[in-house]
Amino acid sequence: MKKKIAAIILIMAVTMSLFAGCGSSDQADNKAPGVAAGETAKKEEGGSAGDARSDVNIYCEGVWHSLDPHGPSALTNVDVYLATQFYEPLISVDDTGELIPMLATDWEVDDSGKVYTFNLREGVKFHNGEELKAEDVVYSFERAMSEAALESFYNCIDSVEVVSDYVARINLKDANAAFLSNVCNFCIVSKKFAEENSLDTLECGTGAYKLESIDLNTNCVMTAFADYWGGEPSIKTATFKVISEATTAAVAFETGDLDVFFCYNVSAYQPLADSGKYNSELVAQNHTAVILLNNQVEPLDNKLVRQALSYATDRETMINIAYEGLAQPTYLMCNPYSFGCSEEQFKNPYPYDLDKAKELLAEAGYPDGLDLGQMTVIGSSYHEKYAQVWQESLEKIGVKIEIVASESAVADTVNHDYITATMGEQFTADMAYTSLFYVMDNKCAYDNAEVAALYKEGEKELDPDKRAEIYSKIIDIVYDEAPCIPIFNKQVPWVWAKGLNFVPHKDPGRCFYVREMSWE
Repeated sequence: MKKKIAAIILIMAVTMSLFAGCGSSDQADNKAPGVAAGETAKKEEGGSAGDARSDVNIYCEGVWHSLDPHGPSALTNVDVYLATQFYEPLISVDDTGELIPMLATDWEVDDSGKVYTFNLREGVKFHNGEELKAEDVVYSFERAMSEAALESFYNCIDSVEVVSDYVARINLKDANAAFLSNVCNFCIVSKKFAEENSLDTLECGTGAYKLESIDLNTNCVMTAFADYWGGEPSIKTATFKVISEATTAAVAFETGDLDVFFCYNVSAYQPLADSGKYNSELVAQNHTAVILLNNQVEPLDNKLVRQALSYATDRETMINIAYEGLAQPTYLMCNPYSFGCSEEQFKNPYPYDLDKAKELLAEAGYPDGLDLGQMTVIGSSYHEKYAQVWQESLEKIGVKIEIVASESAVADTVNHDYITATMGEQFTADMAYTSLFYVMDNKCAYDNAEVAALYKEGEKELDPDKRAEIYSKIIDIVYDEAPCIPIFNKQVPWVWAKGLNFVPHKDPGRCFYVREMSWE
């Protein structure tokens, strides 16, 4: 007997997801999640909606690389900012962890937990006027599966097939409890358009906005898609502006050149928030600042040394110095709201204790301290600042590190070409995703057969209570082994113009949707 969508949503509702959602879905009137239904009502009633602004100017902190939702830029935040407006997945997940129908109206999973059948929304138009069909879904998944960027999300998929014009099926290699939340990462593109065009600077999605013009180094203009299946949104024109210098961006916001501003330089946030001139909000995102330890390099292959370094980590000072106090300390590559990690389990196993750190170093055979050589850091960023705080603490227990900024820090850690390093890692709010940090070819070169086996067991277990028990065992082992030192989860500071309805979300890339915006 097939398990219907209601059962799946019930299982997944406990999961808070990285892939921040778009509000609730209203299938009765075919509205997309987050579309400003109130705006439609105003117009029908002859209200003042027509007098409001219909454009918005949005800050972007860095240049874009590509609009392709499946290529190397698929996980690059600034690129996802744009792709999210043009393209949509079969399913989204909102900020509470609920699965939200998007291009799929509903779905079924068979008793094996390996076969998922998706019923597509009929009448959905791509920006080229073509109707969405199952062949576009299959093409999009297969196209994404030919790229390395989304491998962590598609490595469980065996095949994708067309059942009928409005039904697509995805077959998994094994049952995977987190699969549905991963579906949110697969944007659906027009097969016809993508086969005939490059998607680097062109697009053809089903989203509420279509591309008007783009210069990858300066600005992108998009306009509302009149045939959007969820109803034409309130904002008719959105202009994204690249301003790489944070102070210049803050000035542009204050002078009114920008309506939406993410305070990339967090120092700019408090003065703007305190002025009372703007709307503001701190949004805890699914992103961890972490100190990576190469577990295969002496003496970091010794658990006692890793534990000692963990005790020598002053998170409170790091947060104050590196992120203006606008972050939350973390001890795992997840949050306490992540499925599989309760408030009780989310604790600090290594409180700042230099005496305990010295004791463990002596027990490990280093009573006089040690020299850990160079620490690879992401330069000119908050990562470098908390590394400096750590360096000062380590000096007090006789441990030396030399901080070296590297332009190839990410590649260095992926290739294990480092001893210690700073890094920022995004996560979903399901412990299944944290396997990327603790098993396989992880950046810390951490290798524990029991942990790997437990993660595999957790992936196949569809009972949420049993799955939570499995992840509880993983957490206990990881706490003890201390393969890395998670520092804090960022709270992203947003400010936006008075009179603008704006909803910031938890996903670092999908942190807002223009279709949810409107002017009062």
